[in-house]
Amino acid sequence: MAIFFSISSTSNAQLKEAAQLATLAPVIFVAQSDIENYKKLHYSISAMAYMGTYMITDSVWKSAVITLGLGIAKELIYDAMLGRGDPLLEDILWNTLGTAQGVVFTVSLKF
Repeated sequence: MAIFFSISSTSNAQLKEAAQLATLAPVIFVAQSDIENYKKLHYSISAMAYMGTYMITDSVWKSAVITLGLGIAKELIYDAMLGRGDPLLEDILWNTLGTAQGVVFTVSLKF
């Protein structure tokens, strides 16, 4: 009975690890795709910002709101008000996708 339990718990742990790694697959696809670099940058910075705020707040939703707020503020303040770039809805979309990637990963850690 003990042998079955150890095999079962090991295989469950391996399945959990595989599922968690699978949640990171979109990062690999975005990095290797032909998408323009600034879109990849918005995506990856948002995913990293989410992970950083999650480490501080330990809350999925607070971290998502903070990260999305930072992305929107960048578009409105830095790009629009300061005139340093073009405020694009598409950039906010890529920020949202990066944040969603972080949310999916951190939620997968709780299973």
